[in-house]
Amino acid sequence: MKEMVRMVIVLTLFATVSACILAWANNVTSEPIANVKRAEKIEALKRVLPEFDNDPLQETREFESLSGRVVVHVARKEGEFVGAALVSSAKGYGGPVNIVMGVNADGTIQAVAVLDAPGETPGLGAKIKEAAFLKQFSGKPADATGWARVKKDGGEVDAITGATISSRAVSEAVRKGLEIFAEHAKELVERKETTDSTGEQK
Repeated sequence: MKEMVRMVIVLTLFATVSACILAWANNVTSEPIANVKRAEKIEALKRVLPEFDNDPLQETREFESLSGRVVVHVARKEGEFVGAALVSSAKGYGGPVNIVMGVNADGTIQAVAVLDAPGETPGLGAKIKEAAFLKQFSGKPADATGWARVKKDGGEVDAITGATISSRAVSEAVRKGLEIFAEHAKELVERKETTDSTGEQK
């Protein structure tokens, strides 16, 4: 009986010490990891947006539609709206295809980038990440969505040979983002006033 009690005490102490070590390690590493992820997000936004001087991650909106969720990061320069980066996804060949698309203030697409497409076939579907495919979205109008389909579906997007499903996924994600932008363009352009801890508006 004493041996069992001793074992329970030892195991309890071991579990407590382990939990404390894990909590300490998480506390030490969480901020650097968060900073790295933040820097990666900013770099991704720079790839699809015109030049900006605000922090788009601080002006983020989320919208739900029948086709799914879209996250929007608003970019400004000297306080003026210069564009919005829309993060959306669609089902690809082997799973979700996540994209970020930059829409300019003049109503055209700046650029599209594929953030993640883990299920797409290397050498075929994975080509949706290449500039040769993505550049055909740049300059397209953001106030229309009919063109954002592969030609096989009646749109204007040239699908990658042997990877129609992957190409269709990018086009669908772009179309979803455009629909959200069209619906919420006015509120995205307008700058909302924020209040700091002193009660001052800025």
